[in-house]
Amino acid sequence: MGTTNKREAGLLAAPFIASWKAQIRQARGSTNAVSTEALRWRVSLAQAPDEDAREIFEHVLTDEAEKVEEAKGLTAAQEFVVVATGAATPSSEYFEAWKAQIKLAPKTKDQMVKDVSLLIAEFSTLESINKGAVRRWVDKLEARGAKLSSVKRILSFCRNYWKYLQRYDAVSKDAEPFAGVIEAAPKKKGKKATNFAYDAADVVKLWEAARARPVGTAKNAKRDTQLADLIMLGAYTGARIESLCSLKTAQVRDGAFWIEDDKTEAGTRSVPIHSVIAPLVERLKKESKDGYLLSGLTFNKYEGRSNAIGKRFGRLKAAEGFSSQHTFHSFRSTVATLLENAGVPEGVAADILGHEKPTMTFGLYSSGADLNTKREALERISYPFKAEAGEN
Repeated sequence: MGTTNKREAGLLAAPFIASWKAQIRQARGSTNAVSTEALRWRVSLAQAPDEDAREIFEHVLTDEAEKVEEAKGLTAAQEFVVVATGAATPSSEYFEAWKAQIKLAPKTKDQMVKDVSLLIAEFSTLESINKGAVRRWVDKLEARGAKLSSVKRILSFCRNYWKYLQRYDAVSKDAEPFAGVIEAAPKKKGKKATNFAYDAADVVKLWEAARARPVGTAKNAKRDTQLADLIMLGAYTGARIESLCSLKTAQVRDGAFWIEDDKTEAGTRSVPIHSVIAPLVERLKKESKDGYLLSGLTFNKYEGRSNAIGKRFGRLKAAEGFSSQHTFHSFRSTVATLLENAGVPEGVAADILGHEKPTMTFGLYSSGADLNTKREALERISYPFKAEAGEN
């Protein structure tokens, strides 16, 4: 470094070390290597012990900018210089602080972080983010195959990050680069085109297909009786897939499923065991090796047990000709439809399915239908099985 002073040599070496680290990150596939390196240079310039050291830094910085231009182009080199000299703010400068304050479910938080990371990878500086640039970015996302729903989600999470930046005066409070980028589609009247109810005959078709469907390698393939069991539980309870997969044997007692951890307060409820699946439930309890009614399912990183078997169901229903409008959640629609057609009062059906009560009288003042009332209602639903499905 041309000096015998160790401290001064360390300061002068900092930009070079930053450059090497940035090159390593870039070689490892980092999309933010140039911006990160520029930020390190900015710190080094700010810590220069005197004007002479700063002048040396600026000379080296010019050489580094030329390297960036050769590797990444003129725009990247210009952004590198304005960040390094403090004339612009890296888009990632507040990212870690924003990420730390997110208080949402882990899966949602991971998706938010992933989506905003796309923004940071696209725009090196906050100053480069404007409505026109965002519009062009959206075009690129769509050209890469991103669906409209995914683009809307990405923009929504980026808007959350932008509001955080506005809160700390990192960007103008008047700037709204994500607003109106996508024109709102006209609202469609009628039923939402997802989670359509299965017909009673469709439920039988899915159950029989699951029992006949092999799982595993061709040599060691077994019939997917576990998926068939899950279908039966869903068809006779209307419970969500994660509620069923997370149900412990200790929560199956007194002729009912005692569902404790669902999406809403109303979701914590007792659901009578339908007489058709009573033998199935007893078998599952006896066979359980881990304390769960559906034994042997694995947890994903969000502590959910339904991910793998849910994908198996998705492949099964697609193979049987059902579209994306039908999901496992559709069993809730099926049970609701069957209860309505059987003349079950809406309040009782809501207690079975874990929905909020539709009226103030029942929703605010009633403590809910008792187990016998719900049992009588649930026994009214049936499916055209040719065999005793609950025992198989």
